[in-house]
Amino acid sequence: MYFVLAKSCFFLSRRDVILTVIFTGIGYLSGEAWYLPQRITETVAQLQSHGSEHVYDAKAILLTSLLDYIGASLFVILLGFVIVAERKSRHRAEILAKEVETLAADLERTRIAREIHDSLGHTLTTLDVQLELAQKLHQRNSAQTLQILDTAKHLSSQCLQDVRRAVQTMRRSDFDLNQALRNLVKQIQQNQSLIVQADINLPPLPLQTSHQLYCIIQEGLTNIQKHAHASSVILRGQSTINAIILELEDDGQGFDPDFPHSGFGLRGMQERVQILDGKLNIKSVPGQGTHILITVPR
Repeated sequence: MYFVLAKSCFFLSRRDVILTVIFTGIGYLSGEAWYLPQRITETVAQLQSHGSEHVYDAKAILLTSLLDYIGASLFVILLGFVIVAERKSRHRAEILAKEVETLAADLERTRIAREIHDSLGHTLTTLDVQLELAQKLHQRNSAQTLQILDTAKHLSSQCLQDVRRAVQTMRRSDFDLNQALRNLVKQIQQNQSLIVQADINLPPLPLQTSHQLYCIIQEGLTNIQKHAHASSVILRGQSTINAIILELEDDGQGFDPDFPHSGFGLRGMQERVQILDGKLNIKSVPGQGTHILITVPR
């Protein structure tokens, strides 16, 4: 009987389980009440035949049986509910684990796409343009074609350097963000007629934070080179008690931040800032340059 009650916890709702317990108890006690007088008579006769007398109270016996049934059935039901709850909890944990695994895979795909875009996308685009020019000019102007091929070779070498730098950045535990940003500024000044003033004084940061901030500034400077048509850029990096603050300001042609853009540069910057639980604020007016403010909590 108690086994049936325990099994009902797995197949029935709680309301149906309670009804099952009640009706089973009624049936059990009804059987006890029907058989009890005969059992008492037989027991008294056996005792009298051995010279003993005892008084039996049928109501007391039924009450005892009722209390025994209630106690045992409550134990069985609660045990069944605990097992059911544990199974449901385990099932939910498995579902959550699968969701976390899926989310982690999506984040990893997004990260890889962002890394490819930030480290190789711009350089490969320029390399493609240079090679296309070489194809068009190789018969008309061999000297200019040779110059373009030299530029293409330089860009391909830069791609390899970007890949190596990205791998080294992820593997190194002593990544110096200040020095890395200064090297990035020097690299930009070598390749472009762009004046970059850098005022960087950042404290040691976790590797993940340093890497993300480096990629954000790299993307911002790349966008300035490609789209801003600026002559000068100011890069500032400082820290407060609660936050890391980075600023990029150029004197270029500016743009409308509310206008939708098809590129992935600003989107990638925003995604990286969100990873660090920070804020990205872009102020720009057409013809009046752009100011980018990144604030990341320490």
